[in-house]
Amino acid sequence: MWLLDTTTGKLHYIADPSRENYAILSHVWISGKEQSFQDLQALHTLTSREAWEDRLSRLCGRRPPSALSKASEKIRECCAFARARGYRWLWADTCCIDKTSSAELSEAINSMYQWYAQAGVCYAFLHDVDDTQDPCALGSQFRQSRWFRRGWTLQELIAPRELVFISKQWRPFGTKASLADVVEEVAGVERAILEHRRPLSTVSVARRMAWAARRKTTRVEDEAYSLMGIFGVNIPTIYGEGRNAFYRLQEEILKHVPDQSIFAWGPLVFERYAWPCAQLQEVPLPETTMEDTPNGHLFAPSPTAFEHSSRIDPLPLDAFERRIGIKVPVPEYAITSYGIRTLLPLVTIWLPSMIEGHSQSRLSVHVAVLACTDTSDGLVALLLRPSPGQNHEQYAVGCRYPAGFVRGVSLRCLERTSRLSLSPLESLSPGNDAIFNPAMTTIYVPYRPFELTVESYAVRHGKRLLHTQDPDVRDTRGPHFVCPCEVVIPQGTITALRQAGYSISGPAGSNSDGTVMQVAGTGSLVCITLSRTESERIYIGLRPCLGAHSSLVPRPLAVLVSFDKPPVHPSADLEPMQRNVTYLGPMREMCKTSHVQDWSGQSATFEGDGRTRVTLTFGAWTDYVGSGNDRGLYALTLDVEA
Repeated sequence: MWLLDTTTGKLHYIADPSRENYAILSHVWISGKEQSFQDLQALHTLTSREAWEDRLSRLCGRRPPSALSKASEKIRECCAFARARGYRWLWADTCCIDKTSSAELSEAINSMYQWYAQAGVCYAFLHDVDDTQDPCALGSQFRQSRWFRRGWTLQELIAPRELVFISKQWRPFGTKASLADVVEEVAGVERAILEHRRPLSTVSVARRMAWAARRKTTRVEDEAYSLMGIFGVNIPTIYGEGRNAFYRLQEEILKHVPDQSIFAWGPLVFERYAWPCAQLQEVPLPETTMEDTPNGHLFAPSPTAFEHSSRIDPLPLDAFERRIGIKVPVPEYAITSYGIRTLLPLVTIWLPSMIEGHSQSRLSVHVAVLACTDTSDGLVALLLRPSPGQNHEQYAVGCRYPAGFVRGVSLRCLERTSRLSLSPLESLSPGNDAIFNPAMTTIYVPYRPFELTVESYAVRHGKRLLHTQDPDVRDTRGPHFVCPCEVVIPQGTITALRQAGYSISGPAGSNSDGTVMQVAGTGSLVCITLSRTESERIYIGLRPCLGAHSSLVPRPLAVLVSFDKPPVHPSADLEPMQRNVTYLGPMREMCKTSHVQDWSGQSATFEGDGRTRVTLTFGAWTDYVGSGNDRGLYALTLDVEA
């Protein structure tokens, strides 16, 4: 562990930091204003001029300036703050980790919770909090500080026994003990945990995950790495693995923490929620949708999935046995290529034969009861459906009902529905959930996706994906064919035209050969010319439509065909004020025929004065709405009959 001398600003390696009394800094990184390990080391390397000035100062009896005086304001102020309170050593994650060494970075990440716990004091510097405000007031800067929304600061809040909050003026304005009620309200962490009066291990996995549900990290992998200390586990750090890190974290938690609340995340139905238990009386739909896929596994894709699971606690096995009325062996989990193999109390609540009027549906639904309980609604259970095409032991999590997708429910919620396939219902008194006569059953359930989908820029930013074959996600309106765009004549079309005796050329004076045309969002018409003889020519004009269209959306791609001279859009002779209409009015007749997006099948046929006919067919390789650079790429196929 590297520690910073608060007087000299030099970094010293300490093999056993538990022997040292050091202060530790908790803060939010400010982009472009933080100094690295190498930056701080470089401050102690003097140039020849600095070395000469240093010797001159000493000869004159003056004390040369320290390297610390050249450090960033945050490092200088924090060193001064700690030094004034008797601390020789300081640790800060910005400059006390050599991040160029993957081994050192991995050691620091895996040891960080321990380092914060061992520190004599933690200084939480809140750069966005003014000490003139009352931190307890509703809407105060303290309550709204970014420090409460960052992923790494969760363990920095919990681990140290002593934590002092410091304002942007570098003045202390409270501790986590003196402000425990406010911190509990903002961060969701119980006061007993903050004050170390209750072991962290006694808090359910679901609740600990819920603490991190609304926190963000710069790197997606840090969603997992920042929680290792919270759960007392360690995993190798592999930056670049993406969401796989959080799945690996959950695997490690499952090995070390006997708590099935790790499965109780996502859309769960309890009586206190707006989605009523009565919805379970509806017929479950036979198929799920693409958006349900991330919720169909045992492990969550991110801590966000636990946002509503903070009230779920594990149940001791003896209490669990009394609640469900059967003997329950100690749970074991084996990770296989078919999913996690385990033994859970299982009961069927829907059978295909029970679905009246829905003979096309062959869905059966089962309930796997977990050894955990919601503080208000009793035992928690997962809904399981058979995996399509698999044997009777393989299941997927969750079912889609008419009102939405559901991963699990409380047994008390199920007891209030009327469609149960087993056992006469008994009156459910508090603490008694033994109404299903479940049987211990070996099951295989996928715990994570077989492959992690890598989303393109367009998908990440909410733009639609054109070419998916899934009807649930395809935009049924089809491509938009708008400008700006790039229009390409495929090689097969070029070969066919040349065999028919036609040459292809682009606009005069341009570098285009007519097979690849760039159409701007605004501007003049670009023309493709097909020539066979001096008198036999076909002109195909491409441009953004000049008609009365909303200025809030890209202009449609308009195509004009002429057999004697380059075409001109009918609106080109209008005054600019007449063309720049910012409202949607009736579409001109010319617009209806020239807009590619309005052609039937994006195909149209044009006839010349003689017997020449040309059919234009457009295809969207990428569309404006689905492309990352807001520029469509369209294919133009031409078929000429003479």
